[in-house]
Amino acid sequence: NEEAEIGDCLRSLLQQRHPDVEIVVLDDRSTDRTAAIVRAVGGDRVRLVQGEELPDGWTGKNWACHQLAQAATGDVLCFVDADTHLAPDAVSSVVSTLVTHGVGLVAVMLRSDTDGVAEAVLLPMVNHAVLGLFPTSLIHRSTHPDLAIGFGPFLTVSRDAYDAAGGHAAHPNHVVDDMRLARSVKAAGHEIRLVNGTDLVSTRWYHGLREIWHGFSKNAYGGIAYRSGLALLAVLVLTPILVSPFVRLIVGLSTGSVPGEVVMQVALLLVGRLITSIVGRDPLWTVPLHPVTVVFWAATLAWSVTLGMTGRSVTWKGRRVAVGDRRSDS
Repeated sequence: NEEAEIGDCLRSLLQQRHPDVEIVVLDDRSTDRTAAIVRAVGGDRVRLVQGEELPDGWTGKNWACHQLAQAATGDVLCFVDADTHLAPDAVSSVVSTLVTHGVGLVAVMLRSDTDGVAEAVLLPMVNHAVLGLFPTSLIHRSTHPDLAIGFGPFLTVSRDAYDAAGGHAAHPNHVVDDMRLARSVKAAGHEIRLVNGTDLVSTRWYHGLREIWHGFSKNAYGGIAYRSGLALLAVLVLTPILVSPFVRLIVGLSTGSVPGEVVMQVALLLVGRLITSIVGRDPLWTVPLHPVTVVFWAATLAWSVTLGMTGRSVTWKGRRVAVGDRRSDS
């Protein structure tokens, strides 16, 4: 049910300058005007595929991507979410990166489209975490599957690498499909590449605070490969380290005595966030609110781990999605 977004997405795809683009849209059993809009906007340049019923053991996103991969005929697959917009040179750029560097998968760091305070304050953490936690050189050079990253709204993979990795069918019930596919591609012996595409691709990750909470509670545990120890370290050690300088600053200002090292720590943390916000084209006015962002994401990670370890699920896109690890995903 993407009637509000699919038209603009398709128009951006139809404007691609790449000489050979096949556009296939999967209508995953929509009950709104999604299919009618695809036909009206796409005409004979877009192939509309009706999605089959979700089988047991699959998440909806994995099943949709699997069907699209089977329907597509190209040597390169670009998976695009309906709420994602591409600049005219986006496909040409990622295909050029794929071919020039001889890699199997290209992950594109995106610009976040926001509407409202909650999205503007919280979503910059996506690019900040990527740039801070995933050293680009290690992603490019290391063969370890965990040093891989993917962005589901726009993910490009060669057909050879996709097939070698087993595609989305290799881990059909994994809740974080983009990260899982990137790890599978690297495990299959193909290199991946991370590029800054904030000038080429934008996406509306979530709509409002409630959807952000549910979306990241669904994804956070799987995003760190279901490593509860790593989550514990992030929530109980890393988060206090990142937040305590701001707390000490506030306390110091209230008492009239702010230690110099506290000012330095706060300045370094904010400069780091400023740099990633500039690179990611995120709203710069949200930089001083960085500690709020950190605490929120720590809370979603803690809640995601709680859901996963207790075997609970969340409702997403009208379906129940399991948050925890399943042995077939390991």
